[in-house]
Amino acid sequence: MRLIAFALVSLMLSASVAVAQQPRTIVGVWKLPGQGCARADGALTIGPLSLEGEDVTCRFTNVSRSGATVTWTGNCDSAGGTGPETVVATEANDRLTIRYVRGGNVIEGLTRCPAGR
Repeated sequence: MRLIAFALVSLMLSASVAVAQQPRTIVGVWKLPGQGCARADGALTIGPLSLEGEDVTCRFTNVSRSGATVTWTGNCDSAGGTGPETVVATEANDRLTIRYVRGGNVIEGLTRCPAGR
């Protein structure tokens, strides 16, 4: 009986550690320092399969995550045109960097807006 109890406690602790090691979601609203959290201020809204900003809208068909890096593939509509795009977002030290692979644009230093903004 003690062996079963020990095994259950060990399993629960292992599961807790595994959950604690998962990076938090990047879904939410992100802004550049000194700017507001509205789309008109340049903020980006990231959804599980979308990215929307003042001058870009992306709808993704595939998403993958490796640690703090999320990679989406799909289509984006921006000032540069409409077409297939791969977007890579990496969070480090509470800052997000977004890179549009095909378009070549990079947005660095984004910070998370408070929830509800």
